Amino acid sequence: MDTTEGTILVIGATGNVGRHVVTRLAGQGRQVRALTRNPEAADLPAAVEVVAGDLTRPETLAAAAAGVDRVFLLWPFFTDEHAPAAVAALATEPRHVVYLSAMNVRDDRSPAENGVWGQVEHTIDQAGLARTFLRAGGFATNALEWAGQAHTGAVRGPYGDAGRSLIHERDLADVAVAALTEPGHADATYVLTGPETVTMAEQARLIGEAIGRPVHWRDQPADEALAELTAVFGDAAYADAAMEYWATLTEHPEPVTDTVERLTGHPARPFRDWAVDHAADFRAPATPPTGAATRRLAEDYLSTMIAGDFDAVGRFMAPGMTRIAPLETGGDHVALRGPADIMANSQRLNADLEIHDVDADGPFVADDRFAIRFTFDMTHIPSGKRHTAAKMSLYTVVDGLIAREEVHYFDPPQPTAD
Repeated sequence: MDTTEGTILVIGATGNVGRHVVTRLAGQGRQVRALTRNPEAADLPAAVEVVAGDLTRPETLAAAAAGVDRVFLLWPFFTDEHAPAAVAALATEPRHVVYLSAMNVRDDRSPAENGVWGQVEHTIDQAGLARTFLRAGGFATNALEWAGQAHTGAVRGPYGDAGRSLIHERDLADVAVAALTEPGHADATYVLTGPETVTMAEQARLIGEAIGRPVHWRDQPADEALAELTAVFGDAAYADAAMEYWATLTEHPEPVTDTVERLTGHPARPFRDWAVDHAADFRAPATPPTGAATRRLAEDYLSTMIAGDFDAVGRFMAPGMTRIAPLETGGDHVALRGPADIMANSQRLNADLEIHDVDADGPFVADDRFAIRFTFDMTHIPSGKRHTAAKMSLYTVVDGLIAREEVHYFDPPQPTAD
């Protein structure tokens, strides 16, 4: 295949990896089409063609892929439920798909045994597409989940001795761009890792070095960690599998490969560099709140939500508040910033919904954080379908206002098709 001309479609274009893929391709002067659920918030280079699309709506993929001969694909969901239709939409023309998979996929296992990543690989192969599979180790960006804890001087989690060969998102993007633009990668499978094994506890220490203050690791009981993961993922089986995997890494650390260097010409970036690149995400807020102040804010915020006074919710938000809700943005890890964008997104989501009732569990309060589980009873007006959607929202408080919200859905925010 000629890899010098033609349009390249990037799916997940505003996520941690996809954004770097888009930026690098555009920097090379390539014709790039970026697929995202919310084009207005994409904030991509001006030369990039940004189109609306959703992996759960194959008709939008078919339209976005028209005339495209190369595709970068990642799959952000815990199941392959929508994968056959999505891949079929991409297979309407001969094209090359570069799929960001996972290192734990093995060729001697069945697709079911390989989990969602292996199932999507199998679906791509069955469709007859030319493909490159990038089987990546753990993403270094997953350490951002500790941002709310690091400024306290300690991070809690299970299995501090688990050895990870974490990979920088920039290295993933560099390999993806090579596979998309250089010959010789069709039907190849690459295992990608960082350049070293780093334990969970060592990650915390390196984050501390990056921000100029010690960050210690505190081991968390496995049963407590499993309960938290289940709430975050909304999938007990996925959380349990993650815990079992981390436990094995205490005795058998993840392998290290030199694939990044072989394919890009530069060594993979160590976790120390990643921590420096993201130091601002881990630095302490100006005035950490007390638990009592956080509880007052949380209870006032919850009362406003339960009353349905959504217009008043904005008074609880910091001017630079960040909100991340992947299932609202097509699986993309898009950060909405500022009350205006956050409220506009809420209005977009609720435009076709009639909300009958809001139930809540919580707030569950720590010093500078709180969590609330919301359950919405609502009707999708165009279809007349009534359904419930449950989500867990995790909030970080700075200077008496909500500075960050991370949303994890137990049910889809919109009703699924029958």
